[in-house]
Amino acid sequence: MVNSSINSMIILSIVITLVMFSGCTENNGGQPQDDDNNSNNAQFIHGNAVVENIDIMILESFPVQVMVKAAGYLPDGCTKIDNVTTSREGNTFTIGITTIRPADAICTQAIAPFEESIPLNVLGLRAGTYNVTVNTVSDSFELHMDNAITEDFNGSNMELKTGDIFYINLNENPTTGFSWQMNTTDGLVVVSDEYIAPDTGLVGAGGVHEWEMRAVAPGTQQVTAVYRRSWEDVTGDEQIFGFTIEVV
Repeated sequence: MVNSSINSMIILSIVITLVMFSGCTENNGGQPQDDDNNSNNAQFIHGNAVVENIDIMILESFPVQVMVKAAGYLPDGCTKIDNVTTSREGNTFTIGITTIRPADAICTQAIAPFEESIPLNVLGLRAGTYNVTVNTVSDSFELHMDNAITEDFNGSNMELKTGDIFYINLNENPTTGFSWQMNTTDGLVVVSDEYIAPDTGLVGAGGVHEWEMRAVAPGTQQVTAVYRRSWEDVTGDEQIFGFTIEVV
C-alpha cells in the first residue's frame, strides 16, 4: 500500500509539472505570440476598389485643368478607400484606388457606393490625346491646344514627378534685340529650346520662345528667366519670370 501511495504521488507531481510548463509556453488564450509585423499584417485586408465608370472633365480655365471622377462600390460596410495614386508615362495617366478593411470585423454585407474626384496634372503638356486608366476602367480626353506655362504663371508653384516633361512658352521679339535668358536648378534639364516665329507677314512682329524641360531629380527646383539684351548691363528693371517646382 505504501508503494502504491508513493507511485500515485509521483504521477500526480509529474502531471502538475506538465500542466504548469504548458501554461508558461502559451499566451493570449493559448496562442503563440506573433512578432509585430505579422500581427499588424493580420489585422487588415488590402485590395483594389471596384471601379465601374469614370468621367473626365476639362474645366474652362487657363491653364486648362482636368478632373477625373471615378465611381464604383465597396463590398461591405467595413471596407474603406485606403489610397489614391496617380502617375503619368508619356500620354497615359494611371490612377490606382486601393481599399482596406479590418480582417476580423463583423460587417454588413450590403455594398456601399463611392465616388472619388482626382485632379490630373496637365500643366505644361502639349495638345493631343491622353489616355486615363483607373484600376480596370479606361477613357481618354483631348487637349485642343498646348497647355504650356506662360507669363501668367510667374511666381507660382507646381508639383511634378521625376521624369515628367513640361513646356514653357514666353512671348519674345528678337527684332528688338531682347531675348529670354533662361536658368534652372540642377534637378531640371532643357530638352529643347527654340524660337517660334509668328504666322504673319508683319515686319517686326514678335513670336514665342518655347522650352521643353524634364524633371530629373526630386526636391525643390527653380526656373528663372530674364528678358534683356545680351550686350547691355543688368539694371534691375528687366522683365523677370520664374516659378518653383516640387519634384517628387
